[in-house]
Amino acid sequence: MATIELKELTRHYKQGKTVIRALDGVNLTIAEGEFVSVVGRSGSGKTTMLDLVGLLLRPTAGTVTIDGVDTARLKDGARADLRGRRLGFIFQEYNLLPALNVLENVMLPLRYNGGGRQGRARALELLERVGLGDRAESRAEELSGGQQQRVAIARALVNRPALVLADEPTGAVDTQTAEELISLMRHLNRAESVTFVIVTHDLDLAARTDRRIRLKDGVVLADERPDTAIGLAV
Repeated sequence: MATIELKELTRHYKQGKTVIRALDGVNLTIAEGEFVSVVGRSGSGKTTMLDLVGLLLRPTAGTVTIDGVDTARLKDGARADLRGRRLGFIFQEYNLLPALNVLENVMLPLRYNGGGRQGRARALELLERVGLGDRAESRAEELSGGQQQRVAIARALVNRPALVLADEPTGAVDTQTAEELISLMRHLNRAESVTFVIVTHDLDLAARTDRRIRLKDGVVLADERPDTAIGLAV
């Protein structure tokens, strides 16, 4: 499992002479095994924060510490290694490779970390757990959107990551499918003892998380738990 600490985390961009403060001094600690949502209007800094925690971007200032490792001190190769071993990613548009079947898509992260027979067994186990054990040989285009996202969730977990980062995981599916995906992620969060950080506009998903972090203009507007949350306007 993973503990994440963000200290004065800042990411600024320049557009001509204008400085865009995408993230502006965020301080947060996310504990092992938490199921957390990050909400806010478009442009609030949600995806930027996710990309910084996922080591896809480097901060302008501040630090991202994962399990005591200050990632700002790591060179690119070490960051990629940490990302591959400890992090899993779920995207809104699934990002499955059409040339590969379902099982091969789930096993894709294992190409970078070995795996072999044990990796194949793990991938098949996860497909069973997400309800797609009978579709291992199917192509992505033969699956519904919800099924493709289930494959993406299995792929995110195949390396037994400590942390899964999800960017609008229910944004491209209908309401019923979104509900099924929320339940599935919640179940896997508990069963796999893995931390989930989920960027979302889906209020039903946010309401099911243990903690809701609201961003506005690159800063934390509220950090709410079920017993303290007042509203979730995004």
